[in-house]
This record gives sequence, C-alpha cells and structure tokens, in this order.
Amino acid sequence: MRVGINLWVWVSPFDSRRDLARIRQAKALGAQAVEFALEEDAVVDPKAVRALLTELDLDCSVIGLFGPARNFASLEASVREAGLEYLRRSIDITAEAGAKLFSGAVWGVGETQVLSAAEREERAKFAAESLNQAAEYSARSGVRFCAEVLNRYESNFCNTAAESRALIERAGHPNAGLHLDTFHMSMEETSLAEAIRSAGPKLFHLHSSESQRGAPGDGMVRWDQVMPALRGIGYQGSLVLESFHPAGRLAPLARAWRSYAENQDELAARGLRFLNRLAASPSAASALR
Repeated sequence: MRVGINLWVWVSPFDSRRDLARIRQAKALGAQAVEFALEEDAVVDPKAVRALLTELDLDCSVIGLFGPARNFASLEASVREAGLEYLRRSIDITAEAGAKLFSGAVWGVGETQVLSAAEREERAKFAAESLNQAAEYSARSGVRFCAEVLNRYESNFCNTAAESRALIERAGHPNAGLHLDTFHMSMEETSLAEAIRSAGPKLFHLHSSESQRGAPGDGMVRWDQVMPALRGIGYQGSLVLESFHPAGRLAPLARAWRSYAENQDELAARGLRFLNRLAASPSAASALR
C-alpha cells in the first residue's frame, strides 16, 4: 500500500501552472501518491504532470465531480449521458497525465427524495448500465474506474459498502470498482472492518479521512479495524489523505467550517506521518491514536 494525499488539502481548483510545487511538497512530506480533481475550471497540462510524477516516482489518482447534472442513476437519459461524456473527457486527461485510477461519486449526489423499493430498482438498473460503459471506456485507456460511496447527507442512493458492491457486481465489468472513504463510512457502517470485507476485491481506492476531516489520527476513526481488514482482503491500492482548506472554494460543499491544524502544511505533514506509520505497522494503530 502506498500513502497519498489529495491536493484539496491546499488548493481548489487544481492548476498545474501553479500547483506542481504542491506535488513536490507532497513528496517531501512523505507521500508516495498524489490526487487531484477535475473541477470545471481546473487547468491541467497532462504532459507536465506525467513528467513530474515520473521524476518523483509518484502514483496518481484523479477525482471527478459529477453532481446532480451527471448522475449515473438518473431517470433522464440526457443526464446519464452528460455523466458519461464528462467521464470520457476525464479519463482521457487521466491517462495522458499518467494517472492509473479515476474515481467519482457518480450516483445520487445532492438528491434528497425518499425512494421506494421500485424507484431504487429503476435507478439501479440505469446506474449499472452507466457503470459498465464507464468501466469499459476506462479500461481501454488503461485506467481503473471506481465509484465513491457517500454518506446519507450527501447522497440518497447506495450509501454502504455492501449495497454499493452489489451494484458494482450488477454492472458486470472487471474494471468497475469501489472507492470507500473512512469519513463517510464512519456515518453509515456498523463496522469499518466488515464494510471493507464487504467491498472485498472490488475495493480499488480508499480515502483515509478522519471523522471530522482533520488529520488522520486526530479523530474517532477506528484505524485498528481498518488496517487489518485491508490486509485481510489483499488491498493493493493507496491510502489517500483527504481534507479541505477552510478558506477554499470547496469548504461549503465539504462543510469544512473550521481549521483542523495550525495551517494546512502542518495538517498534511501530521496526517501523512500517521498514515505511513500505520501502513508500516498496522498492529500499532491503537497506540498511534
């Protein structure tokens, strides 16, 4: 397992003319992987990003922002197609930049209506079809595709690892996987370990986020459950620190109303240090809390 960091800790949107220095900083702080998002106004020079990743020997993942207008589970064909078109553009950039994984919360984001069993089934059918197409397009570019599972306050559809795994299996494509996040899991799952086991080999990516979105190790996440479960399923992905700048553009969306450290550099350094120790010695999780 490699330890990584999402550049949202420092910046939003990502601009490679400005933010390649943040990738270097992440490496200096102990990251072996970085992650950036393709917001609408992100500026990405894929060749420059790829060259730097190669120079620093860093893995990279890319996050997409889908929202209601690109919902894979929408009843409207035009909305689903908008999601797939955005995904195709994003995968092209991801592949050119040398990143190996693309993830997004592709279903139910921002939806608040209560769904009947029949309504859930109808949405699941459409979502599975879209997931299959997304996975196939990604596979042709050599990129792993996974869907992020959100909590009930951010999505009304497939909020747990078990139900999301069932939907991924229904999609029927080997390149379709799950992206779990310990922040969301802490709200929805009765056991972090059991959730990870439910995802099993379909767990492609993990955001190692704290319960309050601060530095990992500063909150209530049961890391002593997380690491043994990851080892148990043979997880080969990254542990990516995700947090948000309280003065950043995404702060309202992430409900990041306050600072979680003296500054963002300190949060990143402390969080990466914790995750690296955790990855090196999973049994020490309780001692590191």
